[in-house]
Amino acid sequence: MYLLGTILIMSGIVAASVATVGYALVPGGNTAALAYGRIGTRAAFGAVLAVAALIMYLFLARRYDIQYVYDYSSADLEFGFRIAAMWAGQPGSFVVWALWGLIAAQLLVRRTRHAEPYVLSVLMLIQAALLVFMLVRNPFIPFTDPATGAAATPADGKGLNELLHNPWMIIHPPILFIGYALMAVPFAFAIGGLWRRDYDGWARAALPWALAAWSFLGLALLLGGYWAYETLNWGGYWGWDPVENSSLVPWLTTTALIHTLLIQRTSGGMRRANFALAILTYVLVFYATFLTRTGVLSSFSVHSFVAEGLKSIMTGFLAALALFGFGFLALRWRDIPSRPISEKLLSRDSFFVLMALGLLVIAGVITLGTSMPVISAIPGVGHALQSFFGAAFELDRGQAIDPSAPAFTDGRFGLVAGFYHATVPPLAIILVLLMIVGPLLGWRDTSMRHLLRTLRWPALAAVLVACAGVLLGARDLLPLAYIGLGAFAAGTNIVMIVRTLRGGWLRIGGYLAHVGLAVLLTGVVGSSFYATPELRLSLPQGQKISAYGYDFEFHDWKLNEQGRGVLDLSMTRRGSTYRAQPNLYLNPRMGATMATPSIKSEFFQDVYVSPQEYQPAIDRNSTQLSVNDKREIGPYTITFLGFDAAESHGGNSGDIGAQLKVTYQGQDTVVSPIIRLVANETDPAKALQHLPADLPGGKTVVFDDFNPLQRWVLVRVTGLDLPVEPAKAVITVSVKPGILLVWLGVIIGVLGGLIALVRRTLEGRWQPGGARSRLPRGLANLLRSPRP
Repeated sequence: MYLLGTILIMSGIVAASVATVGYALVPGGNTAALAYGRIGTRAAFGAVLAVAALIMYLFLARRYDIQYVYDYSSADLEFGFRIAAMWAGQPGSFVVWALWGLIAAQLLVRRTRHAEPYVLSVLMLIQAALLVFMLVRNPFIPFTDPATGAAATPADGKGLNELLHNPWMIIHPPILFIGYALMAVPFAFAIGGLWRRDYDGWARAALPWALAAWSFLGLALLLGGYWAYETLNWGGYWGWDPVENSSLVPWLTTTALIHTLLIQRTSGGMRRANFALAILTYVLVFYATFLTRTGVLSSFSVHSFVAEGLKSIMTGFLAALALFGFGFLALRWRDIPSRPISEKLLSRDSFFVLMALGLLVIAGVITLGTSMPVISAIPGVGHALQSFFGAAFELDRGQAIDPSAPAFTDGRFGLVAGFYHATVPPLAIILVLLMIVGPLLGWRDTSMRHLLRTLRWPALAAVLVACAGVLLGARDLLPLAYIGLGAFAAGTNIVMIVRTLRGGWLRIGGYLAHVGLAVLLTGVVGSSFYATPELRLSLPQGQKISAYGYDFEFHDWKLNEQGRGVLDLSMTRRGSTYRAQPNLYLNPRMGATMATPSIKSEFFQDVYVSPQEYQPAIDRNSTQLSVNDKREIGPYTITFLGFDAAESHGGNSGDIGAQLKVTYQGQDTVVSPIIRLVANETDPAKALQHLPADLPGGKTVVFDDFNPLQRWVLVRVTGLDLPVEPAKAVITVSVKPGILLVWLGVIIGVLGGLIALVRRTLEGRWQPGGARSRLPRGLANLLRSPRP
């Protein structure tokens, strides 16, 4: 399989390279090379499809003789996760990424008309790079025995990481890579536009792709957040982890790009800025990949891959991408004609520019914080930055993930959530203010009187919502501002939705996305600023403890249907009982305790139950002893000396004894309680007999259980009747109001983005004579609309 798989990857690289070169020759007048470009594009897609099919076959066939299959699957893995395991590691995720990119390439062949050779040559070059990364981390390398170094076939694999053994693993990564793959298309259009000096046409063609990338990446961020919320047991959906941030930043710059592309589409302004934003966004996509996959964040992020030999090649490609993109833009800078945008402050032009600037500032702040482990690793820089940032923010010197790890002494550090909490919310409030007024403005100018008249009702609604927030307990200025201004923004955009619906539902996408963002922000404020503190409860079995209006009761620790340990809890409020069963068990493969929360979702809030510890019942009448261990039970001190040799009774039964030294009132005595195994006995109670031994003081000792391999015994003294401490479940409980608004806001926003995508795609269709496409007014008309 190694040879076949490697040949397929190399075939993909060769085909993508042929496509790149073929397309690149066309602008020079070699029109015959266009066919090679198209054939190479199709062939690369076929090769990567075959690579993906082969990897999937290897996982389904349980081919543990392949290192990648051995590392990420096992015999007990379900069918769906056996497929999802394909993208659990670096090579497989590159396959998925390249596959989506090549599907996008197929959609661009012949449909981009004169721009095809320019755009496809860039896009196929990126696919070739991804395939080279895949070849470096070849997923078809055979498994080798660590002891001998020879090829071997293990009986079973290591299994999928338990945190990845989750339904969202099947959905989240593919959608994330759709977003990443689609973000290459606006970049390719931008480079193509610079190449052929088409400074407006590329923007019109790139806009639908930017909207598609924005929607899919936004959906991926939502799914990732929800996955973390319900699985990772830390109580949140966004932890400002560097890897999370690295995907958020290109999403923010894409948001800015979409707004500035709309300006160019309407008035012809922002040409240079749009080229810069399109290039910057894709450079940031690859920068996110560099941070995630080269191991530079492995001590600062729970999501990062460790170093796997890609650092040099990815650093080189990232540098080449940035130099080529921005260098080409600099070369064409003076050639790009500029057109002024409206000088009126109350114009959509001005507000969109301010919105883009605000998004870039926030993206810059987050990039700075995310990049700090890389920046501080520069010799001579780290300690100076530590002094500067340490005066205001908490620093992570490499111990946030593993507190037992030694702190870095060479100056390296990361910035934790406190940095982002202090910087991002005050900046984001400016965006909310822009989102209130911007949609109401005309492109060039706006009548103040009409504007104020339109603002009346949304403003009144915002005041009422803010008052309701105060009545519900909101007191701090910043969250109260977010609640009121978020309602204000939602109100003005709803007004615009109502107005534009007269022209057809396809025109509401942008406003709907703004409403989604306002709803999201309200949910973030509720679930973060007003979440209750995590209350730690120690619940003795069978007893009730009240917290946050609920009566919590721990029933037992048991195994569920999947064989995982759960704390069986009940939460009772006003006569209604909810059964909570958070996972808490030791995963022997990972050698770690796995803890997954239980969440009771209500309309206004979630009750988040996080398992921390299970303490078994303690019977003070018994004890477990290894050889030479000494324990006290009441007045007795018992030492386990070893096993008595097994004694057979004519083949019908056999005895094994535990030789114990018992110290009582200063006198030592050796006793030997026995476990007798009776052959051919159908009654289990009689098949295993415990024969006690007498102790001084009138009590007896019983030999209850043993493990001959680990050489321990469990013994119990009868007659003392010492108290038994019940088992305990230790949990933390918190209440998160408004969490539903977080998920709802993102869904509304993505829906708005998809509607805008359909609109801009239809508008971008070529019409004879350059006439503008007319948008269908209803869904039925959309389905009947003619194809180009």
